[in-house]
Amino acid sequence: MCSEDTVSEITSELSNVIGLPEPELIHRGLISFIEKEIRLAESDISDIIDRYNVPSKEDLYNAIKSKKIPSHPAWEDYIVWKNKEKYIKDLKARLGKVQ
Repeated sequence: MCSEDTVSEITSELSNVIGLPEPELIHRGLISFIEKEIRLAESDISDIIDRYNVPSKEDLYNAIKSKKIPSHPAWEDYIVWKNKEKYIKDLKARLGKVQ
């Protein structure tokens, strides 16, 4: 982990190299970071969809309850799916604030 002074120095140098003011560089970096986190969470959900061949978390839930899919590790994946959706919603709300 870099110290705050190192980060500040790198930010200043990079700002000069690419010709962007430091606040704009930080702003764009924040947007890129949030967008990347959203894509990664969506990819995790997509993996779960593919793993169980279900179109929604509700369908996964119903398949688990009806024993069409073994409960382990499907319950954990269902919980992950719910948490990823919440995470994406939170990130999109923050993205809306910084754009």
